[in-house]
Amino acid sequence: MQWLLRSLGFRNLRSVWITMLISNLVLLLIPVSMGAFLYTKVEESLENGANRSNQAMLEQLKLSLDSKLNEVDKLAQQIIFDPKLEYLLKLNEDQNSPDRYKFIEFMRDTLSRPGNITNFIMDYYVYFRNSDLVLKSGLLTDSRKFYDMYYSYQGMSYEQWRDGMLTSFHTMAYLPSATLLRRAEYDPMQSIEKTPLNVITFTQSLPGRDRRDITGSFVILIDESQIKEMFAQIESASDSSIYIVDGEGRTIMATDREPLPSALLSGINGTGGLFNHTLNGDEKVVSYTASKKEGWKYVLVTPRSVFMQQVLLIKKWAMILFGLCLAVGLLAAFTIAYRNYSPLRKTVNTILGGKEWKGRLSGNEYEFIVQSIEGSLHEEKNLRSLLAQQTPVIRSNFLSRLIRGQMEVDASHTGGHSLRFMDIHFVSDYFSVIVVQLDSISRFNPEASEEQWALARFIISNIGMDMIPSPHQTFAVELDRDRVALLNNYEVECKDEVSQNIKNMTESLKSMVEERFKIDITVAAGLPHAGAKSISESYAEALAALEYRIIKGGGSIIYFEDITNVHSHYYYPIDIEVQLINFVRSGDTENALKLLDTIYMMNFESGSITPELGRCLFFNITSTFLKIINATGQEQNDILGPEVDLVKDIFSYETAEGMHKRTKKLYEMLAETLVTERTDHRVQLLQDMSEFLEEHITDPNMGLGMIADRFDMTPQYISTFYKKQSGMNLSDYIVRRRVELAKQHMCDKDLTNAQIAQLVGYTSDVVFIRAFKKIEGVTPGRYRENLLDYASGDAG
Repeated sequence: MQWLLRSLGFRNLRSVWITMLISNLVLLLIPVSMGAFLYTKVEESLENGANRSNQAMLEQLKLSLDSKLNEVDKLAQQIIFDPKLEYLLKLNEDQNSPDRYKFIEFMRDTLSRPGNITNFIMDYYVYFRNSDLVLKSGLLTDSRKFYDMYYSYQGMSYEQWRDGMLTSFHTMAYLPSATLLRRAEYDPMQSIEKTPLNVITFTQSLPGRDRRDITGSFVILIDESQIKEMFAQIESASDSSIYIVDGEGRTIMATDREPLPSALLSGINGTGGLFNHTLNGDEKVVSYTASKKEGWKYVLVTPRSVFMQQVLLIKKWAMILFGLCLAVGLLAAFTIAYRNYSPLRKTVNTILGGKEWKGRLSGNEYEFIVQSIEGSLHEEKNLRSLLAQQTPVIRSNFLSRLIRGQMEVDASHTGGHSLRFMDIHFVSDYFSVIVVQLDSISRFNPEASEEQWALARFIISNIGMDMIPSPHQTFAVELDRDRVALLNNYEVECKDEVSQNIKNMTESLKSMVEERFKIDITVAAGLPHAGAKSISESYAEALAALEYRIIKGGGSIIYFEDITNVHSHYYYPIDIEVQLINFVRSGDTENALKLLDTIYMMNFESGSITPELGRCLFFNITSTFLKIINATGQEQNDILGPEVDLVKDIFSYETAEGMHKRTKKLYEMLAETLVTERTDHRVQLLQDMSEFLEEHITDPNMGLGMIADRFDMTPQYISTFYKKQSGMNLSDYIVRRRVELAKQHMCDKDLTNAQIAQLVGYTSDVVFIRAFKKIEGVTPGRYRENLLDYASGDAG
């Protein structure tokens, strides 16, 4: 090797050769080490990611279930603290006693009162020990009959139920999941066959002050299936098992039949965490979190094999690449080492200014080159890039504070020089501000994304800066998502031309932006001012002018000097209000709308009303609308819907024209509703609805929305009107009519249930089967079998 190096011209370079060879081998080890490090980090990242995901899903489950348990607490407090309950707990039942009516009154007024109970709470009842009565909504009976005929627990006798649940002391207790047997319909005359359902039982002893004096119990039955629906997404996403454990270590409910071993439960301490545990020979990751509300702990047990498959695959490829890199790298290290020294020496000499390096190189040549060349280049590049990136931000921030009056302008030579790094130079201290409001960019780009809004602001800024003639200059400032300010700086010698320049600039800007770029804008211009506070004064004037956009409407040019002479009153006298009320109550829609147009024209077309008084006028017109509703006994929700806040709805429009159109629409709806309420109109409307239903009963889109669109009314009013006039819920009528049509088609043996469902207006045979069973009590398939059996019997 030494002979070979000498023949190539290298002298006494063994140490350098060894150094370069070692360096190449180190370089070879770098990717190998990085691969090993990457593998370790990937494994750790996957495990941590899965654990964080499990913990997050548990937290989400806890929050969801805690909110559901709040319903249980609220219901329990509402029933337990009812003043009538304590009196009833002391009574002894007597069939002929007048006190029996007290139980019925409590059942009607208290147990039937809650209207916000969701499917999470299946049912609830109160047990009175002295009278041995059980009360629930719509039911008063003794405990024996209640257990035998309505609710009983699988594997639990009546005595165990009564002694263990009703007469034992419980304080806000949740009992573990159990199978409840209940009758499908609460009719004692029907078959005693009961439907099993898993429930979690909540029980509270009454009155609850003394465990020795238990006179009753309040019981809530929680549908376990509702909780398991919350578990479904977590269970399917991670192939995990979920457990709910109370403070005593009892499993309230679980998705797995296998109970949690005591060794695992002993590791569940504190408010939350995770740990590894071997369960039945399999490694598991156990995540848990605690609920402060009931002392429950939510436990998620996930197999490690679920996410270790990706780690094993990465490990396999890492080993293959490691062997390949090692074999090729060793060969390359020996080949490249001696070939690279000559260029390295020349590079070092170049960096040293062409002088020969006389001493022995220590092996720091690479570090020397990197630090000398790349370091210098990167440092310069970073400095230039940092300065270029920060300049627009600093400039924008400075101009934004300047127009708001948070800084004073210094247009002198000294002050101007300090601003040049931001590319800002003022020609004088004479300024004006123009504010451009972007009303809409839908014509520019229907997408209206943040990128398109930014592009629209960029267009307006650049056009605005190009509009002003020399020697004046303009600076653009983005104030908001839909607002741009143009700061104009004028030469003092041209003061006489400034007002005309402002008008020319605003008109040209608006014309070009709207015609060429299809961006709808409103332009407001303040007066020109001189001095340190001139910018903030002109900006305030421009904003005041922009407020008059509500009067003049969008797409206008508003000068501050044009809004100084306005009236401080509006036209809406009492006799006009009375006339408007009479038109609406009499159903004269045409004259009511004409009168609203007259009021709008008298106040807004002259342009002499302030924005504040304009809003006040529409507030009074809205008040008149509410007066008519109250005077005629109408329900606001039937006309507008339950989600509509009338005042917010009116003032959500940015211009008076928009408010006026919305007000006319509301008055038109109210007048037509009042006309509809008359007897002859009600009969005709009901007949028209019935004909429309019969014609379109098989339309899959048939519903309240379709009928409301047909008759130009709100869905809420259509539903209330039909129920009031026909005595039947509209949705129930549609279902029953479709079921009747389906029964007619069932005589055709060639038609399947799915085809019949489509023929009568259902897009899903599942929905059709559910509706048919609700009306007929049997599924369509069973009904057809009975029908065919009956036909065969007649034929025989």
